[in-house]
Parts: sequence; C-alpha cells; structure tokens
Amino acid sequence: MLQALEALQPDIVLVEGPTEGQEMIQWVNHPDMKPPVALLAYETGNPQQAVFYPFTFFSPEWNAILYAQKKGIPVRFADMPLTHWLARKNAKLAESSAQLEPDEKPVNRDPFSHLARISDFDDTEEWWEHHFELNENPIEAFDALTDAVKALREHFPSTDQDEPIREAFMRKAIRQAQREMFTNIAFVCGAWHAPALANMPTQKEDDQLTKNLPKVKVETTWVPWTNDRLSFWSGYGAGVESPGWYHHIWNYPKDDGTRWLSKTAEVFRNNRMDISSAHIIESVRLANALTSLRNLQRPGLKEMTESTQTVMCMGDALPLSLVYKGLIVGTEMGEIPEGTPQVPLQQDFEKTLKSLRLKISDQGKILKLDLREENDLQKSILLHRLVLMGITWGDARQTSGKGTFKEEWELYWKPEFTISLIEKAAWGNTLESAANNWLVQMAGGVANLAGITELVEKAIPAELKAGTDELMKRLDQLAASTSDTEMLMQAFIPLVRITKYGNVRQTDTEMIAGIMEALFYRVLANLP
Repeated sequence: MLQALEALQPDIVLVEGPTEGQEMIQWVNHPDMKPPVALLAYETGNPQQAVFYPFTFFSPEWNAILYAQKKGIPVRFADMPLTHWLARKNAKLAESSAQLEPDEKPVNRDPFSHLARISDFDDTEEWWEHHFELNENPIEAFDALTDAVKALREHFPSTDQDEPIREAFMRKAIRQAQREMFTNIAFVCGAWHAPALANMPTQKEDDQLTKNLPKVKVETTWVPWTNDRLSFWSGYGAGVESPGWYHHIWNYPKDDGTRWLSKTAEVFRNNRMDISSAHIIESVRLANALTSLRNLQRPGLKEMTESTQTVMCMGDALPLSLVYKGLIVGTEMGEIPEGTPQVPLQQDFEKTLKSLRLKISDQGKILKLDLREENDLQKSILLHRLVLMGITWGDARQTSGKGTFKEEWELYWKPEFTISLIEKAAWGNTLESAANNWLVQMAGGVANLAGITELVEKAIPAELKAGTDELMKRLDQLAASTSDTEMLMQAFIPLVRITKYGNVRQTDTEMIAGIMEALFYRVLANLP
C-alpha cells in the first residue's frame, strides 16, 4: 500500500474509519504511541454500546495515516458516522429481542474463502498472504483485487443493511474532497468496498440513503490493545489470525525463513527444548523446498510451521502451541501517550498505576503482596476497589500460612475493562469516590442480610469508609427485621472474618464489633 501511495502521490488520503475519530488522528505519530492500540468509540452515557478499531504496526490504515502526516497532506476518516451506526445498532437490538429467530443462520462473513478454495489454498488468510502481502507488484495487485471483489459482490451480495449506507457516506467524503479542489484522492479501505467507490452513483441516490438517520452522541479515545485481541472481529473490520507473523514480514520482507526460524528456535530454547543450529538450517531448507514444490514466490507461514513441526519437533504437533502463542500471535501490548483524552476516572486509574509501579498486561502475572508494606497495601486496596466495581483485573488466590498479612492475585488485563471504567465514570472522578458511590448504590438494591454481609466483606479491604458506613446501617436495619436464625448465623461468619483485617489494614472495626455483638445476642435468643 505504501508503494502504491508513493506511486500515486495523492494530495489527500481518506481512510475507512469513523468520522468521530478525526480528532484522535493527531495522536498517531506521537513518539509515545506504541501499537497495538485501538480507537474506542462509545455512546455517551451508555459506554457498553461501544466499538473498537484496532491498529498495529502493519495495519494499512495506520500506515496510511502516518504516510499523510509525513507528507504533510490532509488525512480524514471517511466512513459512516458512528452517531448513526450505533443508533441503528440499538434499534436492531431492540427489534431482535422482540422477534427472536433461533433458526436464522449467520451470514457468511468471508466471501474471499471462495477465491481461496478455487486457488487450492487451505484458508483465506493463506491465500491473501501469498497473493497480496508477499506480492511485489502493488498496483497490479490492487487492480486484480478490485476485479475479483466485483465478481464476488455480483455472485454473493451482502445482506448487511448498513453496507449500502456506509458506502454512500464514503462516496460523500470523496465528493467533499473534490469540492475542496483536491484532484488526486487516495481512499484506503477494505477490499470489499473498492468497486462501490470506483463506480459512483449519483449524489441524489447517496443523499437518499443517508438522510433521516437516527442519532446518538458518541465519544472517542485511544486504548492499549493486545496482539491476541487483533484476531477478533471488531468495529467494521475483520481480525488478523497471525499478527506476530505479519509483524515479522513487515519488518523483514525479504526473509527466506532464516530469521523467523531462528526466532522459533529461541522460543523452544526458552522452554528448555534442545534446538541446535543444524535444526534451524534444515528447517530453512525444508521451508524453501516446500515453497518450490507449491510453486510459490516465497515461504509463507504454512511452510514455516510445517518445517518447524517436521525438523524441530520431530513430527510432534504439541510443541507448536509454544510457537503459536509466543511468536505467530505474539505477546505485544500497546501503550498510549500521557495526555490522551480520557474521562477523569481513567486518568485517576492511570495515575494510581504509575504511583504504585503497576503495569497492565495480558500475560497472566502472579502478584504476591505483604500487607504490612505500605505500597503492597495500596495495591491491594486498588485491586479490591476494582473487583467491587466489577473490573476483575485481579483474581484473588488462596495463600499458604495462617497470617492475614499476605495476599496473592493473578492479574490479567482485558481491553474491555476500559469500557467498564468509562461506564463507572458517572459515579465519581476518582477510584475511591466512584467505588464508594457504587457501593452505596448496590447496598440500596440488596433486600437480604446475606447479600449485605457479602458486600461488607468486599468493602472492608477496599477501604471505602463512606460506603461501608452506609452498608453497616443497612445491615443493622436488616438484622433487626430478620427472625431467620440460620440467616443471622450465616451473616455473623463474614463479620468475624472482617475483624481479622483489623491489625493489618488499620481498619476501624468498632462499628463492626457492635453489630457482631447485636447479631450474637439475637442468635442466642432464637436458638432455644
């Protein structure tokens, strides 16, 4: 794509992407922006209605934006505005919940599989890799691809009701650029849309498709993303099954397999498998032999993987899982620059992470805490507050020993937690205030003693005084109106556990002790 842009020398670049993300484009070439990242767009006041647009080092859209910024020419997102797309999505969800059709079959989302099959490739990604990613004649490749898509669209018309509207908006962006006197317009989009942009209908037809659409208010931000999440279908686009491999051929387009298979050997060695230089040499030879037999230009991922299994793994497929996770998919996690537009609660979360020297990661890290140490205690408080708000970045594990000063957590970050943070932003601008307000709101919705004591048990280690005070008042009310002795006894147990934190967390347990005493005598009175 970059070679094609250099040949065309456009005076403006349009990119398939939500128009609401236009202000976010300026952050793409920031020195602290490290892909993979995602543009997160969400409905204001309803963050669960959201969509991610992932980008990484080799993403065409990402490189198109960087190209335009480097050349000093305008670059614009030019897809259907999400203000309409999310509003239509809400309407569809409401309609589908009213009229459930369990026998409806999913639409084929991969029409290119037909081209892969008739070309004797096992799957679409392999076909695409050899015809386009490894193709050294870019202009010819784009022309051939446009012709192929035109045939596919004629034989396999899409059933997506939004597609004609989206393409009408794309064409409107082209007309707008023409009105502004741009004469050499490049549009970077998914291959499926190319014929619809090359043969434009009248403006009147497009205006008919785009008028009177519903609207919602939309906000956007950048969030860190992960390599394994790049394989997901998200936003308007498809996922990438092998981001680690594509990152490699992006950096080393002429690699005959030597670099990749050397990296493969390193992965195995790090996992205590004996791999010699001879293994690498023979693997490279086999990969290139397979390439010749299959009449391919260069060895692809399939040839690399088959030679790895045959030579390094002695025919065993099981060790390939190490290569798949560590190399083919990759373990990259992105970073976004400080100062990127965020809601206040996100900013407080980032600030807290920095002060506690914690980093988010999707690799599954075990964190052992000694609550007698102030920094560890604050980490524990943070994790307990997040869990209370439904953001389960940390999963508490059992620890050995009898002391209450140790905690162990398994940390695993999911990008969706960002949506949860944005969702809780309405409850406060800091984690402490948001968690307190969220706790009070939850307490008001609990009608039984067991539920309240469970909340109290979660709230005490989170050190949420205002919320806990309200919980204790609610607990006292429910205990006074409960005659069920077994329920009173069950409520007593977590309160006893809570008191164990008193000497480690410096938690004021005086109120808890008072309620424990009241519960104790109520139980005694009822037992006979």
